[in-house]
Amino acid sequence: MSDAAELQRIARLIEMYRQQLTALGEQIERLGEAIIEHQEVIRALESVENNTSPKMMIPLGSGTQLIVDQMKNPGVVIDIGSGIQAERTVIEAVEILKKRINDIQELVTTLQSEYDETEAKVKDMATQFSADAAELQSEEESKPEVQEDSEPTEQKKPTQKRRRRNVSGELTLDD
Repeated sequence: MSDAAELQRIARLIEMYRQQLTALGEQIERLGEAIIEHQEVIRALESVENNTSPKMMIPLGSGTQLIVDQMKNPGVVIDIGSGIQAERTVIEAVEILKKRINDIQELVTTLQSEYDETEAKVKDMATQFSADAAELQSEEESKPEVQEDSEPTEQKKPTQKRRRRNVSGELTLDD
């Protein structure tokens, strides 16, 4: 047997879990975008490593490209953690980026399983809420209506709400 307070508690929990699902989904999406970005950088670095041309254009952004002549032993400046950047060879930078991709994929897997568990909780709670709401509604419908027969029904007159007027004599919003 459930009461209205229990139904409200379940509804609040469902809403909280749905917000958590939204946050997890957004986080998974951002991590997916980070994986794609890392993969693009790896492809670019590998093309630099395999490039035999003496000249190369490096995009800087805003439609601007840097022309580099005689690319011998190119170095890559990469964030190695905690905002510390260091120069590494192209091969070392690719390996660091591949490790990061693996770490991000593990995190995505963990978040996805948390998402799935939370989604299952929401479904179970929604089913419980529906069942409890139907039970509460059937209980309310089966209760006998209480009639006050202190006065005969003929003598009862519906009380009409008196209209109030504001200072200027116009009707108020309550009317």
